[in-house]
Amino acid sequence: MILLLLALLGGLTAERAAAGPWARTPGEVFATISREIRKGTHWDALYAEYGWGERMTLVLDAGRSASGGWIAISALRVPLWTLGAHRFAASIGAGIEHVVYPDMPLDTDPQALIDLGLAPADYMMLQAGLSWGMSFDSRWGPGWAAVDGTLRQAVSANREERKLDATVGVNLSERRAVFGQMQYSDNRFDSAQIRLGVGWVEHFGPLAVEAGLGQRILNDGEADAKIGLWLTF
Repeated sequence: MILLLLALLGGLTAERAAAGPWARTPGEVFATISREIRKGTHWDALYAEYGWGERMTLVLDAGRSASGGWIAISALRVPLWTLGAHRFAASIGAGIEHVVYPDMPLDTDPQALIDLGLAPADYMMLQAGLSWGMSFDSRWGPGWAAVDGTLRQAVSANREERKLDATVGVNLSERRAVFGQMQYSDNRFDSAQIRLGVGWVEHFGPLAVEAGLGQRILNDGEADAKIGLWLTF
């Protein structure tokens, strides 16, 4: 299982940009916008980090679906400890999830669905996360690996989501990186899902372009394409 996690991961750049246990340089901002396109739908995402002091990184993680549902979570990530090449960090945050169900029957009891966390509504969400990461040398260039676990829980409803993102990659040059990705998600009401992806990142000064392909391997088995822009300043 550990070898699988390290072999199929995602989100790498020459700057170890997204997630992971590494703290941002104080005053530095990293931001990325992306669109993941699947058959008949898409998901737009915004992710940003800000180095707030030597040991604290502020994080914004937001996304919106084609049907109009969205989520926005802000969090604070702090390093826990370092053991040789291994780094560990924790995060805690909160935000709002706007839930829509376009195909829900009109005669459904709205209050019962709110209590269960299934109703079209706005839910206050709490988030906690743990991260592990390490840098390494390879025959193709310097690389890094990370695993990020996240738990999201609604404050006043029975709504919960568990996520695990595993990452590994190699920087082929100062401008170019290649990556793989494995993302696991599970919540109280839907079936678990695993997405595997591959892609690359090309840097043009402070701006970078990301492109990739993915495949879900449980349930619907949908393929997707992803494109994004990254900015560091």
